[in-house]
Amino acid sequence: MAQSIPGGPTSSEYGRLRLLAPLSAGHYPREMDAHSVRVLEFEKVLALLAAETAFSVGRELALEVRPATTYSDSFELLSQTAEMRLLDQMGIDIPFGGARDIRPQVHAAGIGQVLEAADLVDAAQTLRTAWRARGVIEKIRPRVPRLATITDHVADFRRFSDEIDSAITSRGEVADGASETLATTRRELRSAQERLDHRAQAALADAIRRGIAQEGLLTERNGRKVIPVKADYRGQLAGIVHDVSSSGATVFVEPMGVVEAGNQVRELQLAEEREVRRVLQRLTGLLGEAEPQAYETVMALGGLDVLSAKVRLGKRLKSQLPPPGEVEGWFKPSGATIVVRGRHPLLRGEVVPTDIQVGGDFDGVLITGPNTGGKTVALKTLGLLTLMAQAGIPVPCDEGSRFVCYERVYADIGDEQSIEQSLSTFSSHMRNVISILSQAAPGTLVLLDELGAGTDPTEGAALARAILETLLERGCKIVATTHHGELKAFAHNHPRLRNASVEFDLETLSPTYHLTIGLPGQSNAIAIAQRLGLESAVLVKAEAQLTPEHFELEQLLAEIRNERLVAEEARRREELATKEAEDLRVALAERRDRIEQERSAILEAAHREAEDAVAAARRELDELRRRAAHRDFDARAAEETLRRLDRNIEALAARAKPKRQETPRPALHREVQTGDTVHVRDIPQVGEALSGVGEDGRVDVQFGSLRMKVSVDRIDRIEIPSHADGSVPALVPLGPPVSMELDLRGRRAEDALEQFESYLDSAFRAGLPFVRIIHGKGTGALRAAIREALTGHPLVRRFESAAPNEGGEGVTIALLAG
Repeated sequence: MAQSIPGGPTSSEYGRLRLLAPLSAGHYPREMDAHSVRVLEFEKVLALLAAETAFSVGRELALEVRPATTYSDSFELLSQTAEMRLLDQMGIDIPFGGARDIRPQVHAAGIGQVLEAADLVDAAQTLRTAWRARGVIEKIRPRVPRLATITDHVADFRRFSDEIDSAITSRGEVADGASETLATTRRELRSAQERLDHRAQAALADAIRRGIAQEGLLTERNGRKVIPVKADYRGQLAGIVHDVSSSGATVFVEPMGVVEAGNQVRELQLAEEREVRRVLQRLTGLLGEAEPQAYETVMALGGLDVLSAKVRLGKRLKSQLPPPGEVEGWFKPSGATIVVRGRHPLLRGEVVPTDIQVGGDFDGVLITGPNTGGKTVALKTLGLLTLMAQAGIPVPCDEGSRFVCYERVYADIGDEQSIEQSLSTFSSHMRNVISILSQAAPGTLVLLDELGAGTDPTEGAALARAILETLLERGCKIVATTHHGELKAFAHNHPRLRNASVEFDLETLSPTYHLTIGLPGQSNAIAIAQRLGLESAVLVKAEAQLTPEHFELEQLLAEIRNERLVAEEARRREELATKEAEDLRVALAERRDRIEQERSAILEAAHREAEDAVAAARRELDELRRRAAHRDFDARAAEETLRRLDRNIEALAARAKPKRQETPRPALHREVQTGDTVHVRDIPQVGEALSGVGEDGRVDVQFGSLRMKVSVDRIDRIEIPSHADGSVPALVPLGPPVSMELDLRGRRAEDALEQFESYLDSAFRAGLPFVRIIHGKGTGALRAAIREALTGHPLVRRFESAAPNEGGEGVTIALLAG
């Protein structure tokens, strides 16, 4: 239930105001079906969300989150979450430290009650936290406009917070400087207490000297200084009796000499209390004057807390949606819902992901298969993930998923039979279906578990078929589970329905929870019974009851399933080959770019050298002209200078000619044979020879899943395949030696990466199994650059930090491919 502050708005009203755009909407135009929300266990997801909040207002609002029922509202909620994920990706944290639920205090201040000092401190701290949160958002407002709209409702209470800081100490006491009157009163009070203590100590000393004091200590009774006096000597000390011990042996007397001093202390104490109350009343008034703004500020902070909790929950669930700052690409008003590797957020342990699709080319999916195979889990996963998306909660699925907004989601899941209401399993299902049919319309997702169960199979199948047809006619999207075999044929023949099945491993007698769309499921009842040890005679009798058509159908389904698996494997290999070819293309393009950069650098250096030489020649010619003008001309020296200039020009001309340096390549020691491992120039991956050298001088080589013909003169090295006796293959030839260690310490990242790429290529060609890259620890910038370059590199299988005694984080060890 929403907490209600007398005279103030409920948290539900403020929760909707803060979390739903436009902010003035106030409430959803309609609520999602409560029964469906309950059976899909959405409230348990809200409990997980509430556990991630930072303070009680956020927790309260988290428990009140509901799925929106329109695309615009759902889009707004998801956009807010996506912007909060963007903040998290940028490493920006919104502060919530010190936040409290101060709504009761705000309401009390608004109706004129005086708050205690501790309550005022809590209010100031919470309002200050909200203002800091607004400041964080304001710095990047253009990138998170929806979060900025929420923080626009955070009011500026800095004057109030500053007043509290100056008037109330960290111990929660009103400070002397809170008012001039309070400071004066407390000074006078301290002086009066000193006079009282002095007179009381003198009276005690006199009583001790006269032997009438019970003990040598002053004490207090009713806030007055008293001396414990022996009862027998009561008459010997003039004063006021304030108390008597339980035994009657001691009387506590306030001497007449200190009564007046005690009265002065008490009067000043009362004056202090009045002034403290006046200060608290003034400070409370500052808060009460801005009651509506304070409410909005607290609720805005609670709304930000809920959004932060959504991001934290998304991390826990490893949710890929929504991506930081992006919603349009995967959340649509209509079309197909496609779930890629969806995980039910409430399952624990090793969760098998589910792939499921509905909408687009077909409007309904009929799932069949054995019990405990995962049909209901698939149904619940689709429904719950849809509700989470429309509530702005990150969805635990992978990239490639796509969700559609449904105005209504109805679910009939589970056995809700009731003895008290005389409802059987069939009756409870029918009552839910009747309710769903009465409200079914376009934009509706209907989830039906065990459709047509709990009654005569023939009649149940007929009812199920009629229900499916009616829902399709009314424009609904349907996902249903059933055991009726007749419905498999119905779904197969209906253009808007698709069969789907959950797989079962007959060897282990356990479900795989893998959902396959396009094939109906097999019951496997007899096979399961046989594996469990049912007598063979019973199994024979059972099989005799089945028609030949049944066995033909089961055999056909098994063959189709096997063919589908083969096709999927072929598709997977094709995708792998395509990816490897693309990786190879990218690697070659990068190599070409590096060569072009090196060529440009060489030409630029040659150009600068030529310009320097020309400039030097001009200087010498100018010197000759100057000497000739002064008749200081030496013909022999001039001739020598000209010959030297001619030599320089010839040298420059020779360097300017394009000259290709051929890298000496060792000759192959033998012909390439089928099965050899070959290293091909300019291809950063080893290949396997599928043939010898053909008449065209080329060899068929397999690079992973990619097959191509390679000219034999491009083969740099051959590795002889392993012998049957396990001997190590010989490498022919090994090429120039390359160090297994590269030290890049002290180099700039750009220069280091250039040297690193060249070294890695050389190490790969030399056949090194791994290399050590020494980059040092420092600021970590060079290490990050090196590891980013290693990530996804075609020559590297994986990389890791060195052992602590071998350099730790200052050294990266890369295991090379091949």
